[in-house]
Amino acid sequence: METKRLNYLLDRYYKGICEPAEEAELDAWYQSLNINDQPFESFVQSAGGKDELSKDMFDHFKVRLDTDVKVRRLNPYRWITRVAAVLIGFGILTGAYYLLNRPHPSSNQVAVVTPVNENENQFITLADGSKVVLRHGSTLHYPASFNGSKREVELIGEAYFDIHHDDKKPFVIHTGAIKTTVLGTAFDIAAYPSQKKVVVTVTRGKVKVEDDRKMLAILTPNEQVVCDNRTATTQKVKVEASRSLMWAGTDMTFDGESFKSIAALLSKRYQVSVEFKNPALEQCPITASFTGTETLKEILEILCTARGTTYKFENAQKVTIDGNGCN
Repeated sequence: METKRLNYLLDRYYKGICEPAEEAELDAWYQSLNINDQPFESFVQSAGGKDELSKDMFDHFKVRLDTDVKVRRLNPYRWITRVAAVLIGFGILTGAYYLLNRPHPSSNQVAVVTPVNENENQFITLADGSKVVLRHGSTLHYPASFNGSKREVELIGEAYFDIHHDDKKPFVIHTGAIKTTVLGTAFDIAAYPSQKKVVVTVTRGKVKVEDDRKMLAILTPNEQVVCDNRTATTQKVKVEASRSLMWAGTDMTFDGESFKSIAALLSKRYQVSVEFKNPALEQCPITASFTGTETLKEILEILCTARGTTYKFENAQKVTIDGNGCN
């Protein structure tokens, strides 16, 4: 990424006006640095400790890069001094802290980025059977398979999680410096870096919210915690949890829409191909409303029952719908 572009994005991040697509661009830039081959504490130690690292960063306060940021092969110490020159120039050390303290990506990592300018949410089924509805303009990093003692993912933006219960493998969602741990439950997390806060709302079960220093809250159904990074405060309140999920159903309300247009939306949302054996079905109007947290099978059961049709999963990526056309 060119220095001018990086400066522009970091400045917008600091001001809290970064668009989700711009945050995703910063995220991709960070991934390209490839410095996550050692723990952060070792990284600091390699620079001579926190005092030395801080001194060096301020020594480079007035330094500006006039060429592209080519850092993939730089050692960690040289990387932090160059990037710090840009970060400190805009006064966003908190942004640097967020970037440096992200969980280490594994070799089987998958990234899903939803559209920014379209109201299209995406339904994701994780390897353990857990369900995620990812809000448009958000990003979820998750492994293709969960190995080890924990199931860990990273969220930038907002998502609804319905976690498969496994008392031997806690499920951990990383949102910057905040992590949310569950065994099996359903909840919503909103964590937009530009808003400098993380909001967790529980609809079912129990979750634990903490940072790297202490436990911040234990939440049960209809409870919410707001962790404000700007003021370093945490507020726990009672809420109507269903209201926090209204976004998930904004693109799942159909008022006389054609079966074809609904099938096209389902194809994008669930990453499958939905086809009609009888073309006469495509223009049949359908009126229905969903919460947006249902599985594709649950959606098809209702739609096909309403239209007197049938559906069949040909394989994991293809569904066919058949029946008589409408009058």
